[in-house]
Amino acid sequence: MRRDAKAMAEGVKEGMSRDKKTININKASREDLLTLPDISEHEADRIIAERPYDNTEDLVRRHVVPREEYDKISDRIIAGH
Repeated sequence: MRRDAKAMAEGVKEGMSRDKKTININKASREDLLTLPDISEHEADRIIAERPYDNTEDLVRRHVVPREEYDKISDRIIAGH
C-alpha cells in the first residue's frame, strides 16, 4: 500500500509539472511573473525594470533574484526576444 501511495504522489507531481506554463521574462506581464514560485511583487518589478535579458541566468548575474529563487523557477522561464 505504501508503494502505491508513493507512486500516486509521484504521478500527481509529474502531472503538475507538465501543466506549468513557460514564461518569457523579456515579455511577461507583472501578473504572469507573480505566478512563478516565490517571486514577490518587488522581484517582478525588478525583472521588468532590468529588461532585456540575453538568457535566464542574467537574473542571477544582475542580482535581480537570488540563486535559490532562480533554481525554483529556472525550468519555467525563457529569455526570448
